[in-house]
Amino acid sequence: MTDSLTNFFDNLPVNHWSSLLVGALSLVFFVYSIYFFFSKEGKDERGRKILATASFTAFIVTVVALFAFNILFYEVATHSSTAYSWMMNFIMLIVSATEALMITSLKKVI
Repeated sequence: MTDSLTNFFDNLPVNHWSSLLVGALSLVFFVYSIYFFFSKEGKDERGRKILATASFTAFIVTVVALFAFNILFYEVATHSSTAYSWMMNFIMLIVSATEALMITSLKKVI
């Protein structure tokens, strides 16, 4: 598995479509979370509960993702700075997507 990832990062230029897609999706999810925080719905008691639950879930996902990154992909990430940057952006995508999707799902439940 690490050989295929190493080959992927060896052939990955700086402005590759996957890097741009990961960065753009992270930005979209992050902006949605910030929008909900400052919206009228995010300022009431229900909105604060949704934000607290989504933020706690995103924190747990962050800890697990960084732990997995450290254990599973350390060898690949130290291969090059491009690989490290891409993987950190991918972790940021996972965390921001978790926050945004939890907000969306909790708006329907709570």
